[in-house]
Amino acid sequence: MRIEVVKQPNNHGSRMISEVVTKLSPEAVIEEARRFFTDEEAFHSATIVDESDTHLTLGMFRSRLAISAFPDDESGGERRTRVRVSTLRRNDAVGRFLALVETADPDASSADGVTAASA
Repeated sequence: MRIEVVKQPNNHGSRMISEVVTKLSPEAVIEEARRFFTDEEAFHSATIVDESDTHLTLGMFRSRLAISAFPDDESGGERRTRVRVSTLRRNDAVGRFLALVETADPDASSADGVTAASA
C-alpha cells in the first residue's frame, strides 16, 4: 500500500510525504536507508544530518529527506512497519527507496543489503 500526500505550500514549496508498509523491521528500514543513500556506490548520494533508532535525516543536493520507520498499528496483528519519507522537493530516489523496502523479503539474507522482489 502506497500513500502520497502533498501538504500545503510553505516557504520552500510543497512538502511531499510518501508512505509504504513493509515486512521489514523499523531497524532494518533505517539501516537500508543508510546504505541506499550513503554508501560509496550510492546512486543518490546523501549525508546523514540527524538520526535515531527510528528516523534518519539526510542532506542531498538542494534538498533534505526525513525518513522514519515505526510499527504499523493498522496491520491487523501482522508485524509490519510503516515507512514515511518527507521532502521539500520531488526526488526520484524516494520512489526507488520505497519500492525497495516495500518489496523486501525480511527472511532472505543478503550481504549487500535487503533482497527485494524486483531486484
